[in-house]
Amino acid sequence: MKNYLLGLIIILAATTACAQNNKEEKQEEQQAQQVQQSKFQEGVHYNVVSEKASEEPVVTEFFSLYCGHCFQFEAYLDTLKTSINGAKFEKSHVSYIPQNDSLQGVAIVKAFVMMEELGKMPELSKQFFARIHLGEEPLTDVAGIKEIFEANEVSSSEFDKLFANKSINEKTEDMVQLWQDRQIMSVPTLVVNDKYRINMGSVGSMGELIELTNVLLERKD
Repeated sequence: MKNYLLGLIIILAATTACAQNNKEEKQEEQQAQQVQQSKFQEGVHYNVVSEKASEEPVVTEFFSLYCGHCFQFEAYLDTLKTSINGAKFEKSHVSYIPQNDSLQGVAIVKAFVMMEELGKMPELSKQFFARIHLGEEPLTDVAGIKEIFEANEVSSSEFDKLFANKSINEKTEDMVQLWQDRQIMSVPTLVVNDKYRINMGSVGSMGELIELTNVLLERKD
């Protein structure tokens, strides 16, 4: 009987200690989150650009194939994608580059929408980046855009059909409107959960950008 009681006391003591440890670990996690949240300030590191957040965690990169900084940022995207705690990652093209050429600005957005529709976005975006930033010939018109598609097994007639497609045009208009709604003033810029626009110039490293992104992904307000 004494051995039974002694064993029961040991089990109860171990259970209490385990519960206490779990409580302390939870408190430490909460404290760490509070420190992170206090480190990043609204109006400095990020701005609220929508009243409602997305239902599912998502990080959206607003970018332009014409943007040199976006071209350089591509090298870090895999690191970002694997560090955002399983959140969905999306890209959205802005239309205000090239400056003073709104027709080409919208045309390149439409080209990006077409890449996604065809399932060729990764390889085609790399080729567009290379043509624009490393190539000898500038990409200044729809004919140049069409050349790249044709070099990737999209026929001239298929390109023309997609370029005039009503659904493609509607998605292009939505994408053009989206950067305006999210108040995107420079690219590349990340928007978290459709609500928090990160001020990219406020972070000093990729590690800090990832930390801020994850903090905003966890926000519930």
